[in-house]
Amino acid sequence: MNRPAVNLGAGGFVSYMEDGGATVIVEDGSTVLQEAPEYNEKGVLRFISDHMFTDPEKDIPLPIGADQQNAIGASGESGSELQEVFYPDGAPTFYERLSSEYGYPEGVDPLYGETRFDRPRQDLPTPQELRDTRQHMLGSALAAMEYGPRTATRIGNIHEFGGNRLHQAMDKRNNAVGISLFKQAGINATPAQIAQMVDKTILEQLNTILGRPAGERSFKSPETGPDVYFPRDSYGYFIGDH
Repeated sequence: MNRPAVNLGAGGFVSYMEDGGATVIVEDGSTVLQEAPEYNEKGVLRFISDHMFTDPEKDIPLPIGADQQNAIGASGESGSELQEVFYPDGAPTFYERLSSEYGYPEGVDPLYGETRFDRPRQDLPTPQELRDTRQHMLGSALAAMEYGPRTATRIGNIHEFGGNRLHQAMDKRNNAVGISLFKQAGINATPAQIAQMVDKTILEQLNTILGRPAGERSFKSPETGPDVYFPRDSYGYFIGDH
């Protein structure tokens, strides 16, 4: 199945397929079929080794350990330590776009700030939920870039072991979407290009939610794409992860 074409600027347009291959229409109008690449699957043991003893081969942010995971999660905020990696040359960050284009709080601290639950419409996900969604998508995409998509899936499953099953389902879904985006971007994509695709996919999900009629609004994500809502109880309160 083909996915929507993506404008590559001077490089032409590319339409992605489910297996990771792509049909590329170059500037002269000709079409080139690219087969699905063979990824270098390094395995979970290499991930563990890099966490404890060695260093990754690529010099990119990776979700190895709590500090790195938190840095990836915070990278969508203005002034984060990874802002220049994911948003070079002054590109607007994820939360800047949420504020300017969607009416979310400006300069929000999505984990501890007073406005971390504020959103422009009651049925939209909170800044805190969007941070979690983005962290899983971006972290898994970067892990797939370094260790291979299958390995990244296994790493994500290990991280989810023992948690609340509803949170597990949300996180695994977002991990899978992030890995799929890496496959679409290709093995030569930069972290900034991956982050742009992740942000775009989340914002497209918000557009879908904003388009719901008043009678169909809920704290439930559309069936496809990322899951942008934490599990909630019947009163609309977050369900704990443990």
